[in-house]
Amino acid sequence: MSRSALRTCVSLVAIAAATSFATSASAQTPTPAPAASTATAPAQADEIVVTASSGDKTRLKSSISVSQVSQEAIANFTPRSETEIFRLIPGIHAEDTAGPGGNANIGVRGIPVITGGSEFVGLQEDGLPVTLFGDIQFGNNDYWIRFDNNVDRIEAVRGGSSSTFSSQAPGAVINYISKTGDKPGGEVGISTAINYNETRFDGDYGARLSPSLRFHVGGFVKQGHGPTHIGYRAVKGYQIKGNITQDLGTNGYIRVNFKRLDDREPTFTNSPTLVTFTNSGGVRDIEGFSPFPGFDARKGSNQSIYNESFQTVSTSGQLGRARMEGIHPKATAIGGALHYNFGDHFTVHDDIRYTKMKREFATQFLNVQPTSGVIGSTVNGQTVGSIRYANGPKQGQLFTGAFLNNNPNIDTIMRDMGSFANDLALTGKFDAGFAKVTAKAGLFVMRQNISQEWHVNPQTNELTGTNPAQLDLFSTTGTQLSAFGQSGFNNNWGDCCARSVDLKYTDTAPYFSLNVNGGGLDLDASVRFDDLAARGTAAKGVPGPNFTVTDALGTAVLPSLIVGPQTEMLHYNKKYTSWSLGALYAVTNSSSIFGRVSKGGRFNADRRTLGGNFNADGSLNTQGQVTAVNFVTQQEVGIKTRGPIGGGRYSLEVTGFRAQLIDNNYDFTRINNPAPNNNPIISNGYKSYGLEATLGLHLGKFSLVGDATYSHSRITASATSAIVGKIPHSTPSFYWVLSPSYDAGIFAIGASANGQNSTYADDTNTVRIPGQTYVNGFVKIRPIERVELGFNVNNLFNTLGYRGSGSLVTTGATTGIFQNSAVLGRTMTASIRYKF
Repeated sequence: MSRSALRTCVSLVAIAAATSFATSASAQTPTPAPAASTATAPAQADEIVVTASSGDKTRLKSSISVSQVSQEAIANFTPRSETEIFRLIPGIHAEDTAGPGGNANIGVRGIPVITGGSEFVGLQEDGLPVTLFGDIQFGNNDYWIRFDNNVDRIEAVRGGSSSTFSSQAPGAVINYISKTGDKPGGEVGISTAINYNETRFDGDYGARLSPSLRFHVGGFVKQGHGPTHIGYRAVKGYQIKGNITQDLGTNGYIRVNFKRLDDREPTFTNSPTLVTFTNSGGVRDIEGFSPFPGFDARKGSNQSIYNESFQTVSTSGQLGRARMEGIHPKATAIGGALHYNFGDHFTVHDDIRYTKMKREFATQFLNVQPTSGVIGSTVNGQTVGSIRYANGPKQGQLFTGAFLNNNPNIDTIMRDMGSFANDLALTGKFDAGFAKVTAKAGLFVMRQNISQEWHVNPQTNELTGTNPAQLDLFSTTGTQLSAFGQSGFNNNWGDCCARSVDLKYTDTAPYFSLNVNGGGLDLDASVRFDDLAARGTAAKGVPGPNFTVTDALGTAVLPSLIVGPQTEMLHYNKKYTSWSLGALYAVTNSSSIFGRVSKGGRFNADRRTLGGNFNADGSLNTQGQVTAVNFVTQQEVGIKTRGPIGGGRYSLEVTGFRAQLIDNNYDFTRINNPAPNNNPIISNGYKSYGLEATLGLHLGKFSLVGDATYSHSRITASATSAIVGKIPHSTPSFYWVLSPSYDAGIFAIGASANGQNSTYADDTNTVRIPGQTYVNGFVKIRPIERVELGFNVNNLFNTLGYRGSGSLVTTGATTGIFQNSAVLGRTMTASIRYKF
């Protein structure tokens, strides 16, 4: 029997053993539903913490930094993407890079995002990772998860036990916890955009089918052009989720769940903005932003009716066509959970899920390039002498604009991103007289497939935010060098990126924890042993055939790269250990102090391929052994308190933290960067320290909640000496959110302000981006029972700005063009909902 089959059988045997008790137990009294959470603020009354923990303590009694954010608090915040939801969590710095479809950069506590994605932050759905690795190239964890009415609350654990109760997420775990029908009722609603084209229908319902059988089902359907006013229907998708639970009286439950996601969202790549700056001490301080002529970064897009589809060449050398779908994930999941109490002392819990995931990442990237830098350059062996419109109303005319876009269009086909995950744990609770002792032993197994092919095509189009046309290049002798704006196939970033990968990673991780609680003192220790098995192949590009392509302007002969016959083999295992120690002292029933130290590992997966890390037989070479795992070491101390104040209630949590990291990684996109930031092999040391604070205040009909994080982060070591001692790019030292609201019953009104201070666009700290504050707001009117009319606005003051890194093209001594993914401008939606 294979190891994977044996692991599956272990889980099935455990489920079968407990199910044998179901017939007699189901006649007993159903498990009481947990207390309903206050839905008006992130800092609600404590639920039992189930994320990255022993699962038997509230926030106040847990020696970890944990947040619980309710369904309604998230809806009131008016997020336009999953990334914006994470701004409600202290310590999490989420940087929009591509819009609501995913591909965000998610950092935590000053630990920077090195190459993109979510390297040290794991996303979970009902306790199981969405993907094994958060930063899979063109397959990040936020591609595959959507917030909707099915979510009861989001829990987030930063640092500490995230190292030992989860794999590949030593920085933080963010868990979407589903409704399960324990609270009967539901909601249907429709929302429509006011100042752009998009409509969405949401609905959910849960109830009991019998005293011991309950269910919940819900989802959404949406379509439109999106807030960047793309000229075709770029938004289209749906999700349906459901579960059914058989309660086993006081002994536990058995649950089966399913999910289907098929969602297409445009990507919001770089957008240009005019800036003025001062220059002092080698640092260009951007003072302000103003719209680029013809391209307002708040609402413009380089996706267009003129590039709605584009030509590609397959890995085998066949000419085809891809639709500009943005990020388009398809996921079908089926799973279940077993929770069974064997008397008063032992509990078995098992979560299991199989997910089939695939589809496409197809978009148009953007890079501001002076036209003068293209004229006179060499393309396909010839000198560019002129540029003409390839399509659009000016088709055939000479292009005379000062700037254009010369970043590639890209089509990544995600052939198979599916996974199998299982987490089985046995918990024992004992009374030792002087203290209560809880011991837990678990086994986590997850297999992650990564099968993709990449098509990265050099192209040129005009720099405008409304239906930009494609541009064709011509040589000084009149030879056409591109067609439909493309000047080649699969060859924009060199041979590394005309790639095909077929990889499988299996993580087998036994873990153990011990907790001792007595006399107000709570001590715990936990350890996790990850064993990663990597199998598969990867291949990069070799020169392929030339293709003769004809468009309206004529015929061009375009070179290509296709996947070569030489493959890189992966066949190795890597083991490592993570641990965490924590202590909490309950000063009173409403106040506690805690401390924790931990060390967690994070395995480098697909980003290590085609980077010189493997021997011919697939084993790790010397470089690969050193860079296979990155470790984060963290220390934290905190205080938690809550109680009455002025006729209402308050809660306050403050945590001090430190973190250390040596990050070894590989970023192929750096090859085209100017020195000294052009080495794709990254090996940097980082340190950070700071404070997190969460405040909740509820006085009658008024509520005020807020989160703030301060972090002092520095690069402590690097082969690039110029960045040592610098602040990592895109890492603010202070970021915050403040949300007041007033609910009078017949109506409710609220706002939320979120912002950050200045950040550097690069690790050399030569361009500083000013901090910005963004304000959202909502109004709700309830004219009759169960009916609610809503109005929500995101970025109320239409602030033009950026949250992350970027690049600056200088146009004068104190002027330039800055480019990165901009924050969307003012967007407004109206809704009507019926609750039942």
